[in-house]
Amino acid sequence: MLNRDQTLAALVEEIDAVVIGGGINGAVAVAALSARGINVVLAEANDFASMTSQESSNMIWGGIKYLQDYEFRLVWSLCRSRNELLAKYPNRVKQIPFFAVIGPTSPFNRVLGFLGSTLYWFFGRLKTQGPKIFSNSGISKINRFIRLASTKGAIQYSDAILLDNDARFVYEFIKTAGSHNAKVLNYFEIIKATPRTNGWDLTALDKISGAEVTFKAKVLINAAGPYAKILTDQFEIPTGHEIVISKGVHLIVPHIETNNKVLAFFDDAGRLFYVLPMHDRTVIGTTDTPAQSAGVTVTDEDRDFLLAQANRCLNLDRDLVRADIIAERCGVRPLVVNKSANLEKVDWVSLSRKHEVELNKELNSISIFGGKLTDCINVGHEVTELVIKLGIQPTKNLNWVGESDPDIPNELITQLANFHSDAAELGIQLWRRHGATAFQIARSFNDDPLNSKLIFEGLYFTVGELKHIIKTEHVVNSDDLLRRRTPLALLRSEAELAQNLHLQELLKLIK
Repeated sequence: MLNRDQTLAALVEEIDAVVIGGGINGAVAVAALSARGINVVLAEANDFASMTSQESSNMIWGGIKYLQDYEFRLVWSLCRSRNELLAKYPNRVKQIPFFAVIGPTSPFNRVLGFLGSTLYWFFGRLKTQGPKIFSNSGISKINRFIRLASTKGAIQYSDAILLDNDARFVYEFIKTAGSHNAKVLNYFEIIKATPRTNGWDLTALDKISGAEVTFKAKVLINAAGPYAKILTDQFEIPTGHEIVISKGVHLIVPHIETNNKVLAFFDDAGRLFYVLPMHDRTVIGTTDTPAQSAGVTVTDEDRDFLLAQANRCLNLDRDLVRADIIAERCGVRPLVVNKSANLEKVDWVSLSRKHEVELNKELNSISIFGGKLTDCINVGHEVTELVIKLGIQPTKNLNWVGESDPDIPNELITQLANFHSDAAELGIQLWRRHGATAFQIARSFNDDPLNSKLIFEGLYFTVGELKHIIKTEHVVNSDDLLRRRTPLALLRSEAELAQNLHLQELLKLIK
């Protein structure tokens, strides 16, 4: 992978394609294009995955709720995509049961819920565990923390979840693109784009040096997520789609036992919200409220609403209060609608997370609207097909999807056993996040025993791993490390992070 100076120097030549935006859509686009030998640069104004793609529920799911709106084609497609991610990323994406509790605000009863989950299982090609139906007595045997008052049974079906954070998953595609000689730049904002015959003249602000950089590209790909329509307007690219924005909030609280399941409930308005495991913590969310822009924040109203819903549905030793909140996630969902739609009358609650990839041949531009983590591979393939339609010829056909070696070598576990009693779990997590590079990290334990130290008890992140991430993974500031390359800022409070001496020494390495 090129370093930053090498990447900037390479922009003197005309680029085949520039991808604007380093969320999941931009990451898969640059990975797919570079694997075909297409000379591509990814320009992200902030850090990779620093907007929508770092604020998800970490779920890889086929969209069971879209069955209520009869979006059968979308569910069929999303289930296929979920199955592909499960097969191609066996260490990073895992099947997990979803335990949906039927209560007074549920939009269906237990029997109808079971029939719907059976249909969903069929749409998933029977690749997951089959659905089950539970009475209240059955619920109490599954989880004693579920409040049974007014509960009318439960349905269990299966979907999938990311074992590490969503932003880490996005960065894996960035790394793949770099291994295929793509030029990837974070903190590199495209501030001007002017169309010319068969291409674009671009000006970018390098936020690290403060310098403006000019370069040329034959194709412009807009992968700006919630800013996609703003970007097309700024660069005067006509489109057939608009973006409607919905705000979602998650709260991270101390561990609540879910028995390795995702607990699904219906809030007071009949909308799904979840209680999800995340390492040694629990995530509660999400909300679903309309927003006017992508600049959203968590409000006290959001906090109180989610805590109230959790307390209503869970039978904990004591109610959750604001002081229990360890960290928060707040982001927006870019929901795509036709440009002809009357935005004032759009029922945003019923909008799905489908995507549209729009081609403008006259301007040599491609715009990606909407989308989600589950459907990311399809976006990469669709973008590549359109770039080829614009006359950019691929020179190779390398793989860009999946883990290169999913089997965790016994030698790695043996090497780690010299330093940790739970070498198996440490090895699993190192291999999941770094693949064969895990051996390099493990060797650093021999060079300096401090490298083998866990940053926090209960979490399998070592000093040596974080040193490696800081050195090799485009880390510019502490949030890049603690919020995106790792989920540490989600799993420990600001006070815990500030008081951790090992971590504070590591942060000094970030320049």
